[in-house]
Amino acid sequence: MSRFARSTPTVLMTLVFALAASDSRPPHAAPAPPPAKLVLIGTTDLRGETSPCGCHTPRGGFARIGTVVDSVRRSGSAMVYLDAGGAFPDLSTRMDLAQFMYSAVHDMSPGAVGVAPRDLQLGLSAVRRFADESHLPMTCANLVDRASRAPLFPPTRLVELPGLKVGVFALLGERFELGAARDSVLVVDAERAAHDAVASLRGQGAQVIVLLSQLGRVGGEDIASAVPGIDAVFLGHDVPVLEHGRRVGGALVSYAGERGQQIGMLQLSLDDTGHVADGTCDVVSLGPDVREHAAMLAKVKQFEDAYNERMRHEQRLAHVADEADTDPIDHFVGGAVCARCHTAEAQQWTTTAHSLAWETLVREKKDATPDCIPCHVVGYRQAGGFQSGTSTPHLANVQCENCHGMGTLHGDEGVLQNGPNEGTCRTCHNPERDPEFDYATRLPLILHGNTSGESIRNVKARRERIGKGAGH
Repeated sequence: MSRFARSTPTVLMTLVFALAASDSRPPHAAPAPPPAKLVLIGTTDLRGETSPCGCHTPRGGFARIGTVVDSVRRSGSAMVYLDAGGAFPDLSTRMDLAQFMYSAVHDMSPGAVGVAPRDLQLGLSAVRRFADESHLPMTCANLVDRASRAPLFPPTRLVELPGLKVGVFALLGERFELGAARDSVLVVDAERAAHDAVASLRGQGAQVIVLLSQLGRVGGEDIASAVPGIDAVFLGHDVPVLEHGRRVGGALVSYAGERGQQIGMLQLSLDDTGHVADGTCDVVSLGPDVREHAAMLAKVKQFEDAYNERMRHEQRLAHVADEADTDPIDHFVGGAVCARCHTAEAQQWTTTAHSLAWETLVREKKDATPDCIPCHVVGYRQAGGFQSGTSTPHLANVQCENCHGMGTLHGDEGVLQNGPNEGTCRTCHNPERDPEFDYATRLPLILHGNTSGESIRNVKARRERIGKGAGH
């Protein structure tokens, strides 16, 4: 055998090793194991609430939701944020607010967003346009085009995490009013759509399946009970708050209420295959003890301040147009007129927080925001009542007539016929705006015999706490 022939195998082996050494491609990585736990955070029916409403116990708002979502995400936990729909405001004229709501939800990187009857009040085109502009991952399994029967949104969404696939679908109730969208859309059978969605998601490899429900409490519970394979449900559409949720069928169900004052948090324990083994459901109340996310707070304030200024401009134009109008016979007169006869009572009123009601709105730059004004003035937009800070400044603040009735309706004896009661107070101090209101405790603070000024001191102390960063 020649020297060349004898050395050939050695040369070939050397070349093979050299090529192997020069190949910088990493070996095929093994798939990541599923996490031991999964956190699901859910909001629903935000109803246009960008920030807390309530002077005494402000709860909710995007800035506090953002803090919870961001803190869980930064903790390194496997998590998915979801919104079950209903973010749009009650007023169909607030297209700018609807658009902002979707933009703010997008900033929290949701895995999926459902569609609610409330959203469709603005029309299908508005929902789709705002969703596209905000790049939201919309889903709805039983909303189809009325003519073609084609799905109007993706029936399912698959959220992929390291070692885990989370499947999400949403459902609408068939009996709810759909407003401007009613002639172009059709809501098909929810139970059949749920079976199809679960099968589709399992076929895509989903280990955990979540339903975003806009079926109401009973409808959502019925689907959770009737359709196997659903692991978690966020209930929407007029759903009460249950602090710890419930297990219905095989699903853990969250009842987090509305307006973003609480959020649902499901903590699911997963087995070695990534399927749900156990879990807990809690409702997190977004009160002043939850700090506000700085970037989201700045975004919200910028939007709200701009809206307030736009409303102020429109009020000025309306005031000019209405200058020729005559005053109605029966009207609100304002506290200064009442004080002519009720001097002591008027003086005592100045020691109560009611006398700061308008100043609070001015301070928060919401003195032209229609949603906030009614509980801070006398007779808002009623005949002879408060119209704007420019045209009717004498009717700013919570005054005599808020509690005792319209001044021109005195009886023959010079007193009003209907005295105030708990119902009078709860017109504004309701569970939504003042959830901790207790009539028996608060009433003594404003009674005309109390000149201690305690309610004003409470307001100023609360402002001082906020100024030092409590809750912000």
